[in-house]
Amino acid sequence: MKMKKVLAAFVMVAALAGAGSANAALYISQIYGGGGSGQTSVTYKYDYIELYNSGTTAIDLSSYSIQYASATGNFASNLMHSLSGTIGANKYYLIQESTAALGGSPGTAGAELPVTANLLGKLNLSGTAGKVALVSSSTVVPGTGSTGGYVDLIGYGTSANFNNNKPTTANLSLTTAVFQSNNGTLTTGATSLHQQIDYNSTPTPVPAAAWLLGSGLLGLVGIRRRKV
Repeated sequence: MKMKKVLAAFVMVAALAGAGSANAALYISQIYGGGGSGQTSVTYKYDYIELYNSGTTAIDLSSYSIQYASATGNFASNLMHSLSGTIGANKYYLIQESTAALGGSPGTAGAELPVTANLLGKLNLSGTAGKVALVSSSTVVPGTGSTGGYVDLIGYGTSANFNNNKPTTANLSLTTAVFQSNNGTLTTGATSLHQQIDYNSTPTPVPAAAWLLGSGLLGLVGIRRRKV
């Protein structure tokens, strides 16, 4: 009986350690909020959010959610959706937001995303400033996000009242996206050490492993962005 209790405790500790490691490896790598526009200058008709797993093992996303708030607003249950599937080690996961069939509002101008998304979502992101959180549950992030409750959070645009890492330097536009790389030792919550490397860059959605391996020039551009 004693041996069984010791084994059970070991399994629990290992599971918790694995969960913490997974969260530290997973982060938001790109956000584009220009979709939903009718202006001919817009790049894509859909908003999108891209995740990256910088770890050495695949991560099950079935318990995770994506949550959105305005630049100065609070997070809320009606501005979130669940994730599904897995994201492989050193792979990207692309979420096409503002999907009409799910209640979103795609643009009447702009191109389709050049690659197939891993997941369709309903969120209509601001094209200039807002906040996007990656959460390891369906629990709503408290308030503006300043007290944690997330795996990663990007407040983009100059009016965003909370950001998980370095200060915002510019608003997004119909033709730009924010890129983020993991830099240094990653933790979770309000002390997470990521580096947002470009607020004024051409949107370059990168999907899952199969496309990435044969992506050619576009994939190379996406990879180069993340190494700047």
